[in-house]
Amino acid sequence: MRKKDEEHKSVLEKMEESFNNAHLTYANMMAECCLRATVDDFHATKTWLLSEGAQLLAKNIHKGREMTVAVAAVNNTMSAVGVISGLHNGYLHALKLKTPYAEVPLLNRNAAEELDMAVARFDSLTFPVVEDLPKLINEPLFKIKEALSFANSGSSEK
Repeated sequence: MRKKDEEHKSVLEKMEESFNNAHLTYANMMAECCLRATVDDFHATKTWLLSEGAQLLAKNIHKGREMTVAVAAVNNTMSAVGVISGLHNGYLHALKLKTPYAEVPLLNRNAAEELDMAVARFDSLTFPVVEDLPKLINEPLFKIKEALSFANSGSSEK
């Protein structure tokens, strides 16, 4: 009986070793599969960011309210400075004809200061879409695409 017990014990040890090897093989296979999926996701993210993401970011900046407001302010005040310069020259001419300064139409004596303020606002312009990008570092690709999608709303791809 003792011999049978030893044979059973030996068979049981071999079965346990075989099970442990199979379990280790399965765990390694699953780890490799997960690692491959992670590498594939990183590659897809990198490819998208380089091929489409940067362009989408540029569209967001270009179409963004911040850029539109800043450029319009500079353009409007720059135009006003040009008009005022022309009016000033016209006023000097009008002085010769004795026209009062206050009666010169469209005169804005603060145009140069307004242009300086508009340029300063433009120089200090920030873009929330760019400032929020670091928050997306650990997010999956679909979240990054979602965060950058407003400028591409006319496109069928999201």
